[in-house]
Amino acid sequence: MSETTPAGWYPAPHAGNELRYWDGSAWHAAPAYLPASPAPGAPVPPPAVPPYANSAPVTPPVYSGYPGYSTAPYAPPKQQGLAIAALSIGIAAMIFAWIPFFGLLVAITGSVFGIMALVRRQPKGLSVTGTVLSGLALVWSALVTFSIAALIWFPATSSSEDDYGTADPLPEASPSAPGIQPYAPESGPGSVGDPLPLPYVSASSIGEEYSADIRIVNDDATNEVLSWNSYNGAAIDGQRYVLVEMTVTGLDPYGVSATFPTYDLALATPDGAVYPNAFVVGDDDTTLLRDAGMIDEGEKVTGLVAYLVPEDATDLLLTDYANYYAF
Repeated sequence: MSETTPAGWYPAPHAGNELRYWDGSAWHAAPAYLPASPAPGAPVPPPAVPPYANSAPVTPPVYSGYPGYSTAPYAPPKQQGLAIAALSIGIAAMIFAWIPFFGLLVAITGSVFGIMALVRRQPKGLSVTGTVLSGLALVWSALVTFSIAALIWFPATSSSEDDYGTADPLPEASPSAPGIQPYAPESGPGSVGDPLPLPYVSASSIGEEYSADIRIVNDDATNEVLSWNSYNGAAIDGQRYVLVEMTVTGLDPYGVSATFPTYDLALATPDGAVYPNAFVVGDDDTTLLRDAGMIDEGEKVTGLVAYLVPEDATDLLLTDYANYYAF
């Protein structure tokens, strides 16, 4: 090496190019990782240590120095939106479970939110509570909804089968009443020849519903009924109005509708023809029985019921489609 070569670590030619220290004028036989004695003023090579080996460990930043802040390392809050929504909807589902269809929809929505909250590992207490409430509301609202649907659907089917059953066809209508068919028997209790006496008592499978004292107040009331409203004159050719007054007493402790007698009772003639009540529009001075509303147990109401019968009909009877009654 030339004496002009600056001091430093170089491959030594005389030592098989082993890394040795050149102090500017002579070689030093110290090992490569520790120079023997650097010449005065010669630069000392930095120690061969990994970077940052002796530096202090790096700690995560913390919030400090402000009121209300913790000195612990910051952690993001846990998501809980779905869990809160599931609990809220579950409570609402329990409240609205008695409302058909709407309660069922709310309960299904709450169940979906509760399951989503559990899948996403949101707070378990809120998620489970919301899911359980929605599940209970789902069962209850389903029972309410299906019960209401059954009440709406099956009464119409049952009424049709009871009144117009096909097992025993009804006899043909009499010539004087086209389109109307007799139903009551011709003999025995409550027959045309031997009608039952009034008052009429209606009874169902669970007990008596109402009793009715009935009388004919006008057997040719066409002019009177037409004076109430011109609408009443539609399609009455060859027929006349008969006005019947009914005084109805409620017998059912749960109440009964005043419209029931108007549907239960009809007029009949000795030839077996039956004529149901006719819908008419009254005036301010007329009390129609169907407008009396609900009748409580022991309560009495009086109102008129109109019937259309052939102009030549005589000897009118009352019938409930199973038995005849005498006025």
